[in-house]
Amino acid sequence: MARSPRTGPTPRLLDRLLRVARREVAATAAHVASKRRAAPRTDVSRKGVGDFVTSVDVAVEKRLSRALLAEFPEHGFLGEESPPTRLDADFVWVVDPIDGTSNFAQGLPQCGVSVACLHHGEPVAAAVHCFPEDALYSARRGGGLHRNRTRLRTPDVVLDDATLLGVQWFRGAFEPEWLGPLFGSGARIRVLGSTVVQICDVAAGRLHGNVQSQGMPWDIAAVGLLAEEAGCRFTDWSGGRVFPLTDLASPQHHPSITAPPAVHRALVRLLR
Repeated sequence: MARSPRTGPTPRLLDRLLRVARREVAATAAHVASKRRAAPRTDVSRKGVGDFVTSVDVAVEKRLSRALLAEFPEHGFLGEESPPTRLDADFVWVVDPIDGTSNFAQGLPQCGVSVACLHHGEPVAAAVHCFPEDALYSARRGGGLHRNRTRLRTPDVVLDDATLLGVQWFRGAFEPEWLGPLFGSGARIRVLGSTVVQICDVAAGRLHGNVQSQGMPWDIAAVGLLAEEAGCRFTDWSGGRVFPLTDLASPQHHPSITAPPAVHRALVRLLR
């Protein structure tokens, strides 16, 4: 049953949402794994500048839509590869069938499956499967982050020449106004080609922060919750929370910073 924004979903409902998210991501990841190749694929279509889709993306999203709405027929659904359903519902599932499609299409290993349930724009349950790590990250609001069955807490560090930062920017764009200060900080920069993988790497402590000038709801809904539950800040470039996502139908991108507190403070200062 839908709950009002004031009360929010009950713990029992949160647990159910998380179980379903974990189950469907695990099943989807197994299917995606069976379709992975070590060489470029031929079933690739261009959607826009630097934006591609494979037949696996489309099939996976259809499967997720059917499964999630069969379980929760009153909920809405938003995915990258299909028209949305009931975005005005109290609960909306937001999915990215394969985050890092270009990697997947070329036979590169970094990609992920991402599923989040939003209550009035606020992620309350999420699961992500990351490749090539082959691990399931999951969280519900207030319950902490788990990698498989192990609880994770991101270690706090400082921004210096030992820092590894993930970055992503708009395809085909040159954005020296913010990339320059990041390079100038002394941090080492990594572009792995998957928002999901990079932010899970931050939550796990392998990267020390992630900065993006772009990000659609399906890119960030799940991993934003995972990062926050691991003790990271997940904010816009001014330091304000990205959530709730108030207009899921909007084509607007959401620039973001993901980092543990000390690195986050330093990055906000740099990007201001």
